[in-house]
Amino acid sequence: MQKTLVIVKPHAVIRGLTGEIISRFERMGLKILAIKVVHEPREFWNEFYPSDDTWFKSVGTKTLENCKAFGIDVAKRLGTDDAGKIGLMVKGWLLDHMASGSAVAMVLGGNEALTKVRTACGATLPNRAVPGTIRFELSTDSPTLANEEKRPVYNIVHASDPEEMRDGVSAFDYEIKLIFPDLTA
Repeated sequence: MQKTLVIVKPHAVIRGLTGEIISRFERMGLKILAIKVVHEPREFWNEFYPSDDTWFKSVGTKTLENCKAFGIDVAKRLGTDDAGKIGLMVKGWLLDHMASGSAVAMVLGGNEALTKVRTACGATLPNRAVPGTIRFELSTDSPTLANEEKRPVYNIVHASDPEEMRDGVSAFDYEIKLIFPDLTA
């Protein structure tokens, strides 16, 4: 049995998608082990999301690739074509968004929960998610529109990355201590 963290982001809560998202996980046999509404300031989300050069470059590279695929002059649109600077810019937009309203955080548990949740959510960028996934079916956004409007991609959910390490622990352990500090592992 595994545990993982999922956050229904503010734009999905506003659209009334929380129940739909929860029911998808429950139909997969996953159990809600903890759940709560969170509305935290920008500083909290800055601690929650990574702030290292690798993360910034990864996010910026995705933006550069998307702009190139659509023939968009990223330097003209965002003022730079440096992947690290773009990643930092996107993180700022993400922090503003996450602090803008309520989100629903939950710990899900069950057989192969990590793989099931990541697969059910789909690719981080909704335009790369496959049919049947949460991000494909419920997101109406694209990186092109998000960059034009200078905001993060509204990709519906955050799901802990089982490969990511933060401060020497898994992303799940790091994130869970921030959101559910009283929950024991």
